[in-house]
Amino acid sequence: MLALSRALGIATILLAASAQATILAQWVQLGPDGTTSLRAITDDACPDVALDGVALPMHVRAEPDRKFAEVPAAHFSVRSCEAELPAGVRSAAIAGRQLPLPRPDPQRIVLFGDTGCRLKGERQVQDCNDPAAWPFAKITAAAAAAHPDLVIHLGDYDYRETACPADRTGCSGSPSGYGWEPWKVDFFDPAAPLLATAPWVMVRGNHENCGRAGEGWFRFLDRAPMEAACRDRTGLFVARLGNFGIVDLDSARADDPKKAKDRTDLVALLHDQFETVAGTIPAESWLVTHQPLDAILGVKGRNVVGNSVIEAGLGPSLPDSVRMLVSGHIHFFQALDFGGLHAPQLVVGTGGDSLDPVPPQSLLGAMVNGSRVVSAATYSGFGYMLWERQDAIWSGVLYDSEAKPLGHCRLDGRSLACSS
Repeated sequence: MLALSRALGIATILLAASAQATILAQWVQLGPDGTTSLRAITDDACPDVALDGVALPMHVRAEPDRKFAEVPAAHFSVRSCEAELPAGVRSAAIAGRQLPLPRPDPQRIVLFGDTGCRLKGERQVQDCNDPAAWPFAKITAAAAAAHPDLVIHLGDYDYRETACPADRTGCSGSPSGYGWEPWKVDFFDPAAPLLATAPWVMVRGNHENCGRAGEGWFRFLDRAPMEAACRDRTGLFVARLGNFGIVDLDSARADDPKKAKDRTDLVALLHDQFETVAGTIPAESWLVTHQPLDAILGVKGRNVVGNSVIEAGLGPSLPDSVRMLVSGHIHFFQALDFGGLHAPQLVVGTGGDSLDPVPPQSLLGAMVNGSRVVSAATYSGFGYMLWERQDAIWSGVLYDSEAKPLGHCRLDGRSLACSS
């Protein structure tokens, strides 16, 4: 009788622990060389993942409040978990919820970046509680309804760096800083419908550098196992889906240096990093990176090229198989075509953060890092982009946060043309 009572007591404890465990987020993201990582965040032990109906344990990626060096102080009360998807598996589920597995040669791809709600000091404040002022949740719901095969986030996830000012009711109650709570409300909660719909490629933004939200980046989203300390400029990897590839560059700390020596060193570093993956790029690929190689923004009433050091490091080495450069960082939509002599530049930094003004002067004929613009389109507004393949041609539609089409693009080889 005593043994039975003890067994029942242990079972009750185990059931209670199981009932208390909550899966706070789950998703699938692509890694290097055709690998796929299954991820979860939980307030308790890592869950099992059911692979073709067989339960296997997920591994701990980061324990709550584990020590992580070279980052600002932040509190993480959650455990991040991961498991590699074995080849040939047809279904995967966590806690009974199916995970979207990658498919070769994706036909429908969603793009956006710069999605968090900006809270920084007294002057840079968004009304995070207002879906019109910060529409990221509306964007992910609309994009999920399009049933994409792949989602590419172009970087900048956590923007709530400081507390909401006391006199701003539009963001009252918002958490701030770089820990779990701002990550939760800025990204994981609003992104949930789209995380459940398709696998993702995660691009690191400058808001995820080691001086900002780098710890959250490495706990949750980096493609490599978590290390003991934060690192910037972690290089490139190639995510392969059949004959289609995504070349993912960490440009979180690749701003144009002010000193010539620093510029020379950074150009050499970026060039060397690219050479490590150059031989693995598939015959049709997009290069995705947060900071654009070749974009034009408006600064104090004039046109300014957004970056030159990345172009100097990578541009001369880019093979013809890189059909398009895809970036965020500038908070608008822009498409620049260079007549097929250089990969066109697409910017989709429209995911929810405060918008940037368009360049004030015409872009046609402008020289951008040695290449002349022959076709250009720029639009400042919130939204996302959906690309669909028809044979060798990609057709893209820019949608606003209400899923209304704003413009259409066509990518044929290295030729990008967009119109309203």
